[in-house]
Amino acid sequence: MTDARMTDAHRDDAGSPRTHVRWMWLMIALHMLVPTLATIQRLARGGKINNFLIFRSSYYHLISGADLYAAYPLEHWDFYKYSPTWALLFAPFAALPIPAGLLLWNLLNAASLAVVIGLLLPARAAAWALLIVFFEALGATQNAQSNGLAAALMIGAFIAAEHSRFAVGGWAIAAGTSIKLFPISAGIFGLLSPERVKHVVWCVITGVTLLALPLFVTPLDTLIAQYRSWGAIGARDTLSFGQMWIGGIVETYRGALIPHAPIQAFGLVWVLGSSWYAARAWHEPVVRRLVLATVLGFATIFNHKGESPTYVIAFAGIGVWWSVLPRARWRDALVLLAFVVGSLGGTELMSRAYRTTYHQGWQLKALTTTLAWIGLQWDLWRYVRRASVHRA
Repeated sequence: MTDARMTDAHRDDAGSPRTHVRWMWLMIALHMLVPTLATIQRLARGGKINNFLIFRSSYYHLISGADLYAAYPLEHWDFYKYSPTWALLFAPFAALPIPAGLLLWNLLNAASLAVVIGLLLPARAAAWALLIVFFEALGATQNAQSNGLAAALMIGAFIAAEHSRFAVGGWAIAAGTSIKLFPISAGIFGLLSPERVKHVVWCVITGVTLLALPLFVTPLDTLIAQYRSWGAIGARDTLSFGQMWIGGIVETYRGALIPHAPIQAFGLVWVLGSSWYAARAWHEPVVRRLVLATVLGFATIFNHKGESPTYVIAFAGIGVWWSVLPRARWRDALVLLAFVVGSLGGTELMSRAYRTTYHQGWQLKALTTTLAWIGLQWDLWRYVRRASVHRA
């Protein structure tokens, strides 16, 4: 029996398939309903929706030729830090009245992540994964962030690669990268496919298309200037101190800024090496999903601009990791630690004093997520070795 069949048998041994499907759909419904209610509540109370205002304003700045990356304190606080393409793609939400646009934007983020997890995993495993990522997904939508959509696009690229739908995967990777740079790491899934040339071709086609897409609403020289401004603000961001990532953990406890590039280079080399090693067992669905979980974690804990809403990406990976493998006490303990201390510990279920002093001050979300990711690496290498021996 292969690892994949062993896992399916283990995960589907309790209850009927219909029960599993009902639980999955219940979790998908919760992922869509609770953020929607939270958005309505925030609008009713006049809560801050700064991130949505940044996205919304960026579209109007783009079409008017204004610098996307300048300060606009009368419209919102903080800077726009995404691509010119994303400013254009946000047009359908920007064109609507703010309440309707915000509601649909948050619903898109919540629904897209829930649905792709449902497509990726068997029903029972999907229900568990959706539970593990639930509070992170809610937190991301409460902040009107794009991280849920970014995670969904990365998982969508993986599903497309599994089914040799390289055009779909190319669009998913290009769209994700237009939001944040780290989703480009999802391109590794197609590179592990036997049809990797088609994958590369489609990535180039879709990438160039989306880079040039703003030319429909802005002149070439203005677009070039926008990309220069984007690069300049990105360069300034590399100097950020104490963000929620592996380097931020070191900075927090050391009390000083450290070089970011060596840490990120190590993470990239590790992920590439692990994926190359996993290629020998790419015929195993479990191994493929562990690589997916590895990349989702990498895109978070090695992101020097990581913040709490970013962790919906990593927790999607933790959910995939835990739900596709048989029970093990050490794995259960790591996932429970990440879920309770890292995820729940950052919600309003805990006091503000605890969140400020311990959860944020001690980098508990980044710490527990990193520990879980290390455990995931142990499982990935172990399952690849086991699958290779069985196949031999």
